[in-house]
Amino acid sequence: MQGRALWQRVRWVLALLALCALATCPAAQRRCAARRDAGEAPVLLRYLVAEVTAQVAATGKLPDVNVGPTPPLGTCCAAGSTCAPDPAWWRDPGWRALRFSIDDRHRFSYQVRRDGPALVLTATGNRDCDGVLAVVEVRLTLDGGRLVETWTRRDPYE
Repeated sequence: MQGRALWQRVRWVLALLALCALATCPAAQRRCAARRDAGEAPVLLRYLVAEVTAQVAATGKLPDVNVGPTPPLGTCCAAGSTCAPDPAWWRDPGWRALRFSIDDRHRFSYQVRRDGPALVLTATGNRDCDGVLAVVEVRLTLDGGRLVETWTRRDPYE
């Protein structure tokens, strides 16, 4: 009889653990999606850094570009959290100079601006459209002809 009572307790514990696993599954999926979506900005900013690096190698100076945010902030949330590709957004001479456009759905707006001697590349997004912005920024400066990158991230999984 003791074996049967023990087995009943074990079954209840296993059932409770299974319920806990099911209850946390959606939270785990949301965290995974947030990390996946947050990866967009660094990848595209690295592309922009590579373009700037090529221009610095050719000219010895940072490009004089001020463009964006593209698309305008809030556009992706207004469209249901992701922006559909729109070639018209990337026709600005600044984006053309950097050979940059986005041809797939995306969640961030991109901006390039001069800040004194630095060039600042910024990606701003609101993955869950709750008003809290995720910002990934790269500040590029020249130090003796060498390009220096300083990355900052605010609320990257928002």
